[in-house]
Amino acid sequence: MKQKLLLFILPVLLFTATLQAQTKVWDFGNDTTTWPLSTGIGESEMVIDQLGLFPITGKTNFGAVNASNADFTIFSGETYTAVQRFQMNGGGGVDPTSGGYLPVQRYLYFDVDGACTVKVWFKTGSNGGTRTIFVTDGSSLVGSESTNDSGTGGTNGDLAILNTNYGSAGRLYIFGDQSNNLYKVEVTGANVTTPTLGLDSKISPVTTNVQGIGNRVYVSNVKTSSEVKIYSITGALVKSFKTNNDVDFALKSGLYIATIKTNEGQKSVKLVTN
Repeated sequence: MKQKLLLFILPVLLFTATLQAQTKVWDFGNDTTTWPLSTGIGESEMVIDQLGLFPITGKTNFGAVNASNADFTIFSGETYTAVQRFQMNGGGGVDPTSGGYLPVQRYLYFDVDGACTVKVWFKTGSNGGTRTIFVTDGSSLVGSESTNDSGTGGTNGDLAILNTNYGSAGRLYIFGDQSNNLYKVEVTGANVTTPTLGLDSKISPVTTNVQGIGNRVYVSNVKTSSEVKIYSITGALVKSFKTNNDVDFALKSGLYIATIKTNEGQKSVKLVTN
């Protein structure tokens, strides 16, 4: 009996260990199927392969993908080379060195279900110019790296690699201080659980964004009067309000559905608070 039980437990433990050691890679530099050449994603937020892309209102070039060779083998132990790049074409609109941790434009985001390591291969958007990429959780700085300074690799010919650890489940954001070019993003140690946009996975013209971080809900990028309603998973109305400005508030742990209605249209998003 004990032997049979052991034979049953071992595969379960191995399966659990595998789940806990997941690796998710977004290879902008070589995956031309997921990231084909383009002039940008436009003005609508979207999720591609579990990676959220949040552009900037009034411009369409965020997320442009074009040919650009990069050789990261100049860094010790690296074997990565790329033939194209993902252009951010500007900064995230906040400065983490001054306490601005929740970007408002030109950023990437993803959700993780536990502690993880995040690695970003990137290049300055200005030859010879020092540029920085940040990883935050919306309320604190998780890690950062700059090109052409004393960080990873020292003098690096405009290339840099950000390698940082995050200690819990939550949503992480990647953005720059100015224009940067991304080549690859890798997440190890946790599962990426980023939901698709809305309940029907369709891209919405509504710019107002609602998201849960920890035990708080953030309503951001409010460009016009927005009516927000939050429902429990059973359909009960939990909170309802209208706002013309970005706001945030506490909400007890749980899974919710938020609907946002503006003169641009309406969308629904899933919220998770803990």
